[in-house]
Amino acid sequence: KHFGEGLVPTTSDFGLRAKPPSHPELLDWLARTFVEEGWSLKKLHRHILLSATFRQSSGGPTDPQIKSKAIQRDPNNRLLWRMNSHRLSFEEIRDSLLASSGKLNRDLGGKPVKLLSSPFSTRRTLYGLVDRQFFPSTFRVFDVANPDLHIAERSETTVPQQSLFFMNHPLILSRARELAELIGDAPAESAIQSLFTRILQREPTPEELADARAFLNQVSPQTSTVPPVTAKDWQYGYGLYDESKQQVTGFEKLPHFTGAAWQGGPKWPDAKLGWVQLTAEGGHPGNNRDHAAVRRWVAPRDLVIQIRSKLTHEAAPGDGIRAFISSSSARQLQTAKIHQQTVNLDVDSLTLKAGDTVDFVVDIDKVLNSDQYLWSVEITEVSETNKATVWNSKTDFPKAETQKLTALEQLTQVLLCSNEFLFVD
Repeated sequence: KHFGEGLVPTTSDFGLRAKPPSHPELLDWLARTFVEEGWSLKKLHRHILLSATFRQSSGGPTDPQIKSKAIQRDPNNRLLWRMNSHRLSFEEIRDSLLASSGKLNRDLGGKPVKLLSSPFSTRRTLYGLVDRQFFPSTFRVFDVANPDLHIAERSETTVPQQSLFFMNHPLILSRARELAELIGDAPAESAIQSLFTRILQREPTPEELADARAFLNQVSPQTSTVPPVTAKDWQYGYGLYDESKQQVTGFEKLPHFTGAAWQGGPKWPDAKLGWVQLTAEGGHPGNNRDHAAVRRWVAPRDLVIQIRSKLTHEAAPGDGIRAFISSSSARQLQTAKIHQQTVNLDVDSLTLKAGDTVDFVVDIDKVLNSDQYLWSVEITEVSETNKATVWNSKTDFPKAETQKLTALEQLTQVLLCSNEFLFVD
């Protein structure tokens, strides 16, 4: 694959049905030299890589007449009168990304590692774990061969998913951040020159330098998303709903936030807290009644509120869920036991002191089976003025903090996405 296609194009068939080599004398010479030099693949590669043929440009001869004749006689470049331009393989792309930021681990040997899971391994892609059952879709996007099949030669496709990978994948964004961090607070011109040298192995042209400087100046500064002021009045946890006391006992906050859900840990179900989970739309109770899902609202001041909520359980398996609305001041306000139903659980008026709590609780009925639910809650302050505060369980739910790239990091990503970085010319 040094030239995009072998001297014999049928790489898995060298028999009578194989296509003849394009350069039979060269093939004989390479084979003889390979044997004479002790069957050394390293020496064979060196002969090829140092050849004048390999070091040609994909543009071909500079003389227009010679180039025109070459195109007429060999339009497919089978005789290698110029270099064939081709995209790096996925393995080469990943290793190049790591090498450009100085993070490539060149250690030899060791156990295989996951390549696309954060925190990202810095081992060479050669040591990537190949899981035949869960083959990553990213591998398929970049034409990595299916490990279950005999693939003599990889295809080379250009599809939109490849561009989306370079625009959005955390691996690319993390490389951009690390490269920009290496540059530090250097002046703009020095930073640009350093990026070009690290990524493209050359100095920028005057035009590229001017364009990059203009890009750094026009990128908008970072702005962080500010949560609504009402978001701080919610808590997300678990506990036991004591029906005799009509209150939650042993309330504990859920320890892990994924960016979309509060739960027991990074993996769900959690080894300790089980299935308990709370999301913007609803949640899932824990494995038993000691681990009921509790969405708690804390009154920020003395006030009177009204509650409007809709609870839905959709799954057919299992025996459904139990739900309760209880207050630290007024005990149980609403209760329901539903299976494949939707109910409204409302409270017309509730007077609270600052610090009082209202709990929206869901636990299992008798068995744990398909107990996921949807529960939208809206709490409205009953006020004589027109400035009544509204708390909404969905819009007040935390959102994953999206850390936007700085101007220098964005420029780094642009260079990492460039054809000059991704293609061998």
